[in-house]
Amino acid sequence: MKKLIVAVSVFVLALALYGCGKGSDGAVQAKVNRSAITAADFKKQLEDLNPQMQHAVVMDPKARKEYLDDLIGIELVIQEAKRQGLDKEPEFKKTVEARKKEVEEYKKKLDQRLQDEIRNELFNSVLKKDLAEKLKSVSATTDKEARDYYNKNKNKIRTPDGKQIGFKEVEPQIRVRLAQEKQRPLYLDYTKELKAKASISVDGKALDVAVAELSRPVELPEGLKAQKAPAAKEESKK
Repeated sequence: MKKLIVAVSVFVLALALYGCGKGSDGAVQAKVNRSAITAADFKKQLEDLNPQMQHAVVMDPKARKEYLDDLIGIELVIQEAKRQGLDKEPEFKKTVEARKKEVEEYKKKLDQRLQDEIRNELFNSVLKKDLAEKLKSVSATTDKEARDYYNKNKNKIRTPDGKQIGFKEVEPQIRVRLAQEKQRPLYLDYTKELKAKASISVDGKALDVAVAELSRPVELPEGLKAQKAPAAKEESKK
């Protein structure tokens, strides 16, 4: 383990020294016709390599030169594509627009995930702060409680392929579940106090619309039709 730590440290140091070499990230590593490959371009491409390749490029001048030659070749091919006017073709533009939309959607999802994480952190932080003393009074889950919960629900505790999961495998999750159940009354009392001080209005119609949208039938691919479930056969009279 010590050798591995030393090796990693050497690699990180070498990479840092290379990145902070002659100048800033704007330093030109190579000129390709009217374009330039900067230190920032080089390092950005380097980050996409696996660790072994990164190490080779950083530590071996020959590998570094070969990698830069590859980047020059890539730039030349792109320049040739533009010279032929491929970037002006309708199909290419359509593809680019589609990619832009995908990136925008991805950014929105990342931003939403960040906002969700911030909300979760705030939620947990205030509960820890305001309910810390009360939570101390909640009894810990006993071995018997955990085992009883498992025995009661073990037919539902299975792998996706239906295999029974043993108690020891799910015991930690069961203990967390039972702890949450014990803490929930404290949480409900806490939110009840907050609601009493707040101004709250609920739009039942808007709620109904949202639920209706969620319950819309799934649209089937073109050419497929939904089949009605066969009617239950009446039992023959004896």
